[in-house]
Amino acid sequence: MSDKIDIRFGSLFPWPFRLIAGIIFLVGLFLIVEKTFLSLGLMLFGGFILSGFEGTEINRNEKFYIDYKSFFFLKTGDVKKYAYIEKIFVNTSKTTQRFYTAHTTHSSSFENLDFNGFIKFSDGEKVQLLRRRKKSELLKELNKVATFLNVPIEDNTVVRG
Repeated sequence: MSDKIDIRFGSLFPWPFRLIAGIIFLVGLFLIVEKTFLSLGLMLFGGFILSGFEGTEINRNEKFYIDYKSFFFLKTGDVKKYAYIEKIFVNTSKTTQRFYTAHTTHSSSFENLDFNGFIKFSDGEKVQLLRRRKKSELLKELNKVATFLNVPIEDNTVVRG
C-alpha cells in the first residue's frame, strides 16, 4: 500500500477559459501540417491552460505535505513538515455570482452554498482539500482521505442547540 495520497482540488482556470483553451488546442491540431510552428504554439498554450490544476499531496510515513499547483502534470509547491494531523473538518461558504445582460444594465445574482473540506495539522495550519456543492459527495471523498490518514472528520455544518 502506498504511503502518500494525492487530493486534487480542481482546475486553476474557470470553465470559460478551459473551453477557449480547448478550441485553441483543436485549431492548433488542425493546423499542424500547414503551419507547424504556429500550431505547436497554439497547442502548447491550450495545453497549458487545460492541464493547470491544484491539489495537496500528503505523505503519512515521512510526515510532510505539498500544497501544489501543476501544469503539464509537473507539480510545484513547498514541502512542509508536520508532527501529526489533528482532524479533517467541513465548513460551509456562500458564493455569489452576478450576471449582467448584454444590452441593459440589469443584473441577476445567484447564491450557492458550498461545502469545504479542510485538514488541520498539529501546528494549527489549515489547508483546504476539497469543495463541493453537495455535502454527501464531499463527505464520501473525505472519508477516503480520513481512512487513509486515520483521522476523524468533524462536521461543522450541523446546527447544534
